[in-house]
Amino acid sequence: MGNEKDFQQYLLDNENNPEADIILKKILEDVPSENAMLAEEGFKEFALRTGLKRRSFFRAVRRTAISVAASLFLPLLAISIWGLRKASDANTPWAQVNTTFSETRELSLPDGTKVQLRPCSQIIYPEKFFGRTRKVLLTGEAFLDVAKDAHRKFVVSAGDMDITVHGTRFNVSSFPGNEEDEVALLEGSVEMSLRGRGGSVFLSPGELVKYDKQSGTVERRSFATNYYEDVLRAGGLQFNNERLADIAASLTRQFNVNVVVADESLASERYFASFINGEGLDDILAALNTGGHFRINKKNSIIYLSK
Repeated sequence: MGNEKDFQQYLLDNENNPEADIILKKILEDVPSENAMLAEEGFKEFALRTGLKRRSFFRAVRRTAISVAASLFLPLLAISIWGLRKASDANTPWAQVNTTFSETRELSLPDGTKVQLRPCSQIIYPEKFFGRTRKVLLTGEAFLDVAKDAHRKFVVSAGDMDITVHGTRFNVSSFPGNEEDEVALLEGSVEMSLRGRGGSVFLSPGELVKYDKQSGTVERRSFATNYYEDVLRAGGLQFNNERLADIAASLTRQFNVNVVVADESLASERYFASFINGEGLDDILAALNTGGHFRINKKNSIIYLSK
């Protein structure tokens, strides 16, 4: 709550400052939303709650993405970016890298950390780390091979999670539209803390943790690290006790085809599956539906899954 108040006060104090325009425009350009009108309504609500009056620069923002309404996501992203700026030197530029549908990008952070950024994801980081903490902001999914540094911890802030490491390899999935966040550790050790809920979870290699954002429950599972990494390296997909609704969202991001689960009871069904041989969307849906649990219908370029 303190960060939110600080950020709101900054905007009010600097509403006519060009720097505030730059920060907000950068946020708005990358806000996931279902359509431009929804994004604009979301921003109006955010501006009203914050106390902003001048919204002229929003007219330039008309980019469509997926996952969640801007009215829910914009305040969280804005406050997170503000918190990241506060954790960085005021004179240090910060960068952001985004991926679109079907796109995976590989990048190196200033400390040598390697990142594989999955489709429809975003990472924000200072162009130079300083102090005793290397902190980045992630929205979406990424695999990180963190450069070892005994004197500076590395922190990934994703959704409600802060994941702290010193040198390790792990995967994080945290999409605003999904009901669960996930951390899978391949090597080293990490501590996953939940902001606002207290407590933390320590992971060992071969452990995967799912965090239910609605109930606040945490589920721990084991997995085969070698196979998990093989799927990542091949650019494949793997679902470990995943809800069908979240699988549909992942397929939408991967193939740039809207996949919709039409029935709520079907949406909560869970699946274990992995795809490593370049399977197409139809092949994956057919494999998931081996038992004939749902119907697959295509209408107006949308794939509907129903009972």
